[in-house]
Amino acid sequence: MISIFKNKNSIFYSKKYFRTTCAPLFFLLFLISVIPTSQADEGDYWSQSVNVFNYSCTDGDVDCWTDKRNSLETLPLQVYSPLKPIQVKGKHHICVSFPHLKDSYWVGVAYGIITEGRRLGQKITLFEAGGYTNLDAQLNQVDDCITNGGEALIIGPISSNGNAKQIEIIREKGIPVIVLVTGINTAVDANSLQSFIDMGYTSCKWVLDQETNNSNTTNIVWFPGPPGAGWSIASNVGCLKALKGSKIKILETNWGDTGKSIQLQLVEETLQNLASGPEPEFQYIVGTGTTIEAAVGALRARKLQNKIKLVSTYYTPGIDLFIKRGLISMAPSDQMISQATIAIDQAVRLLEGVEMATGGRPEYNTGRITEHIQQPILIVTPKNYNKFDSSTTLAPKGWSPVFSVN
Repeated sequence: MISIFKNKNSIFYSKKYFRTTCAPLFFLLFLISVIPTSQADEGDYWSQSVNVFNYSCTDGDVDCWTDKRNSLETLPLQVYSPLKPIQVKGKHHICVSFPHLKDSYWVGVAYGIITEGRRLGQKITLFEAGGYTNLDAQLNQVDDCITNGGEALIIGPISSNGNAKQIEIIREKGIPVIVLVTGINTAVDANSLQSFIDMGYTSCKWVLDQETNNSNTTNIVWFPGPPGAGWSIASNVGCLKALKGSKIKILETNWGDTGKSIQLQLVEETLQNLASGPEPEFQYIVGTGTTIEAAVGALRARKLQNKIKLVSTYYTPGIDLFIKRGLISMAPSDQMISQATIAIDQAVRLLEGVEMATGGRPEYNTGRITEHIQQPILIVTPKNYNKFDSSTTLAPKGWSPVFSVN
């Protein structure tokens, strides 16, 4: 059944992804042997409306992201129709590299990778580095996968600069590279990622909109994510852009890895410093999904849940549960499952010389035709929760990646 979610800017259509029976999560390496193309179920075909960048940010120039020609309101909405299994000529070995699988956001991305790899009959080697501080681990894992016959690389880079040289070397070998979720400051062949400038902007602008009729200054504390990660740096840029010249004041900016224990410690320190008096010195905590999940319990323990509002910069199953209960005020979804499924389709098209689904657009500086897409941002609140279709955002409850050896 096709499900529909509407917001004021767009409508998207998606099919519910099928569930699979999965083995327990393995920490470092997932080798997924997927069914042959001939066995793939045509009934799992999907399509979705996406935003297409007018100038693809695939050449590594960070100015592309803030160019007014790529501002969110200018991006056309186009239906992305992926390949059907019968159109795929062969099984390819696609390496997929994540920074970690410590939170449910990346588990959702893994779900999209695996289900689409299965649908298109591809061999997927999926691995994760264990955290944003483990750049060397990610570099070594990518090297190992490419050495063992990887024909394409889909990567969520730990560092927008630290991963760049390796990607340049891989592309020099004729191996296509697709960037997923987090950005990179070098040339790649396709992007399937949301602008985290827009995600940070959306969350902080939402706070601003809630305080439109408030003549007083509203204080917030801000948790953008890991220092050095492309997505968190971009999120910070977007938030600052949204609040520039407003009466919203950021009292603290706290950077840190998205492991829950680290984010909880940062939240606890902030509450100790700024919320130990009769009244807290701030009215909102805005930050990563793990920040906001951790903050729910921390606020309840101090009996501050009715005095401080929580706003996330992205969506997770924990966020979903707390929004449903009215404990979180807002979270935007970047539809990470769809980002992953599209990245697989992009990889297969590049490997088989098939035109990109949207036709592509000129690259920002070079004019090279590449594809850079992002999903429309979905704003979810307790008020509109019942209208939210989570199938492009959340993996099925209890799902974990398959581990096998072939």
